[in-house]
Amino acid sequence: MKESGSKISRAEMADKFIEVANEFIKSESKERIGAAIMFAAARYNAFEAHSKSDNLVKDKMDALEWYSNEYKRMLEANLDDLIQTMG
Repeated sequence: MKESGSKISRAEMADKFIEVANEFIKSESKERIGAAIMFAAARYNAFEAHSKSDNLVKDKMDALEWYSNEYKRMLEANLDDLIQTMG
């Protein structure tokens, strides 16, 4: 349990989302679960971009580039981790 005022780590938050995804595996395919996670991330990131921007029409392309690059970087790191641990 976290002490009052301390923040949960990004990895711990991700693990909680994965726990929810793992519940869906009982009735859904990995592909549908993955697509739903990506859709949820895209929807939340669009909301985040909107909340940070005074003019999302003007900032849209920068947001798309930044989020796309971040996703690619994170996916590559996780793929590399899997390759190392799973072979």
